Amino acid sequence: MTKTSRRSSIATWAGALLLGAGLLVHNAPPTSADVCDDGRAPAGSCTDPAPPQDNPGWLQAIQQRDPQFADSYAAMRERILKDGAIPAKYKLLMGMITDTIAAHPDGVRTLADNARAAGASEAEITEAVEVGYLYGGTASLVMGANAFHGG
Repeated sequence: MTKTSRRSSIATWAGALLLGAGLLVHNAPPTSADVCDDGRAPAGSCTDPAPPQDNPGWLQAIQQRDPQFADSYAAMRERILKDGAIPAKYKLLMGMITDTIAAHPDGVRTLADNARAAGASEAEITEAVEVGYLYGGTASLVMGANAFHGG
């Protein structure tokens, strides 16, 4: 595959992902974030689900070299991956798809486990692997097998 065709494929995939995310956001039902952040919910009734606990392994290496940057990254990651207009499990599945295409087996495994912890079913994990295949080809399907225990 040439660099130009690979870039074109990545651009097509990224556009499809952004379009899909936009449709999800536009059509998503109200979540706790919609009523909790603007004060419409009764006092004490809003709690955020626990964000994924597993920090990426590479973050420890960054933490040792630049703790302030690592802490900033971790805080941003936690804010982005919590339930919002898009539920956390879908955000984690999007990340898992990205890692299947980018050939990051540890990321696929960790994000699949975090998605499970956030409530994703095995059927949702399987379909996410299939979406990765659709946009990334057979190599992504092989990488997506890392989402399954013993895969």
